[in-house]
Amino acid sequence: MKNITFLLALSLMSLPSIIIAQDEYKYEPVPNKAEYYVDKFKPGKDFEDLLKWGEQLVKWTSDHSIYDNWQPVVFMPYFNSNLQSHDSVFLGLWPNATEQYIGLDYWVKNGTSLLAKAPTIPVNAIDTWQWPISSPEGDLNVGAVRFADCKMKEGVTVRQIFDAYKDFAMKARSTGDNLGRKMIFPGSGALEGDYDYVYSLYAQNVADLGSGSDNYWANINGSDEDKVLGELIESCSNNRTYITHQLK
Repeated sequence: MKNITFLLALSLMSLPSIIIAQDEYKYEPVPNKAEYYVDKFKPGKDFEDLLKWGEQLVKWTSDHSIYDNWQPVVFMPYFNSNLQSHDSVFLGLWPNATEQYIGLDYWVKNGTSLLAKAPTIPVNAIDTWQWPISSPEGDLNVGAVRFADCKMKEGVTVRQIFDAYKDFAMKARSTGDNLGRKMIFPGSGALEGDYDYVYSLYAQNVADLGSGSDNYWANINGSDEDKVLGELIESCSNNRTYITHQLK
C-alpha cells in the first residue's frame, strides 16, 4: 500500500531530517504527537459514562507534572460509514515524542486501577505525528472534527502539500473562516489503506463546521490557493465526522 511505504520512510528518519531543505519551502511544520484510542462501550455504559471517567482521569493526571502539556479530547462518531464499528475515540495530544513516552511510561506503571474503571474497551490504538496547519480562535465548547484519507499526486512531497495547505488556510481566514486544519501521519496501529496522510478539519463548536463549509463554496472555491492545492492532491476519501469534547 502507498501509505505503508510512505510511513516507513518517515519512521526511518529523525524528526529534524524530515524537515529538510527549508529554503525550498515557504513554511516549516511544527509537529506534535497524538494518540487515538478507538473504543467500544462496555455493556450498560454510554458516552456520559466516558465523560465522567474522563474527569477522573484529568484529576489523576493533574497531580503529576508529567501531564502538564497533555491535552485529552473525546470524540463521538456522528457521520460515519460504519457506526457499529466503534462508539468513541479518545485522543491524547502531546507536544513531542519525549513527553508522550514519559507519560506513557508513568501510565503503564501506575494507571492500571484507573484504566480498569474505564467504561470502554479498546478496538484500535494509533500513534501519530501531526502537522498543524491552522487553529481556530475562541474557546472550545462542544466541537466537531472531520477526517479524510488523502493521496498526493505522483511526485508531490508532503512539504509541497503543507505549503499549499498553509496558503489555503490563510486565504480561508481572510474570508472569515475559523476552522483548524492538520495533516496527520499514522504510525504504529494504523490500518492499511491507500493513502498518504489523514486530513483533519475541526471547529471549536459544531456550528462553525457548517458555516465553514458554506464559506468555502461561497468565497474560497476556485481561488488561486484552492486551485494550487487541488493540483497536488489526487484524492481524499472516507470522510467521517465526530462530535468532540475537550476534557481539560
